[in-house]
Amino acid sequence: MLLNGYDLVDRHSRPSVGGAVALRALFINNGILVDPYDVSSCTVFAKLSNASPSSIINSTDGLLSSDSSSVVLMSFGISGNPYGSQPHDGIDTRVTSKKLGWVSPSATTNQGGGTSTGFATNGYFPHNNASGIYRVGIGDYVAVLDGSIDLSGAFVNRGGRSVVANAASAVLDYIDVWTVKLSQASEYQLFINSFSLDNNVFVTFTEPLIITTKNRLINKNIKIGEKVNLTVTTEITVQNRELPEETKNLLKDFSLVRPLVYIQKVNEDSTNQPAREDITNLYTSVGVQTTSDNTILYLFDTADFTTPTTGKPGTYIITVKYAYLDQLFVSSPMYFTLS
Repeated sequence: MLLNGYDLVDRHSRPSVGGAVALRALFINNGILVDPYDVSSCTVFAKLSNASPSSIINSTDGLLSSDSSSVVLMSFGISGNPYGSQPHDGIDTRVTSKKLGWVSPSATTNQGGGTSTGFATNGYFPHNNASGIYRVGIGDYVAVLDGSIDLSGAFVNRGGRSVVANAASAVLDYIDVWTVKLSQASEYQLFINSFSLDNNVFVTFTEPLIITTKNRLINKNIKIGEKVNLTVTTEITVQNRELPEETKNLLKDFSLVRPLVYIQKVNEDSTNQPAREDITNLYTSVGVQTTSDNTILYLFDTADFTTPTTGKPGTYIITVKYAYLDQLFVSSPMYFTLS
């Protein structure tokens, strides 16, 4: 994924110990993405050493225990009052700056990142104090585990506040534990996800790579008024005959870089109108996401066109553009109808 102009590797795309990994969490309530009242922290532990929740979770309130501080490998973000007796007290001062990269749901800009003092600035950038949680959309939060820099964060619980140098630097399975308060009246609770870090993958070749890609649009018919993800699958083929299959499979596991989407409407009356009318502002990255198998998703709102074609049925074209390894690919036009 792309965050503030920086390419990150998604947790599902075989991230390496020396790369920048997007530990992403999407919060859904009653079928829609929502911003929790307080996203307090994201804490990383080794999965093998903490297979049982009792090793890190307090049985009384279900939150991280004081004893867990000895096995924390990295911790992101602090909200509420990090210096109070109860660090997760939900004090609504989340837009202020001294939150080590915390991003408030009510902030108008993406606060986060770090300065030489470790306090927040606007947006993410690689920095050894850039240990915050970044809000990239409604209900969409990312902590950046960057193994290429001397990263550190702050861990706060009943035992106090301590600086944690990133120790998630081995080829292992990990868990990331999110401490979240879903609403002002609710209690804090934990959400536990998992990810793995692989070896840095260096491969040498004795001839140039011959890579071809093929894209296919899953959605063919959309109803006016719908807001759906246009889904474009990507098939990657390595054409070099001399390469062993295991090397080809490794190459096909790499992620697409900076996918872009371009949507146009085909006008039947091309005499009085242009033959094609732009729906997106040329190639856009807004609303574009990719999955672990390099499927491109674009959130298409048929009620939110910025052109005179709003709500009009007809034929539309989607074209995608993306980088893969050292090449830039543009798909063939893919057609769908709005009715």
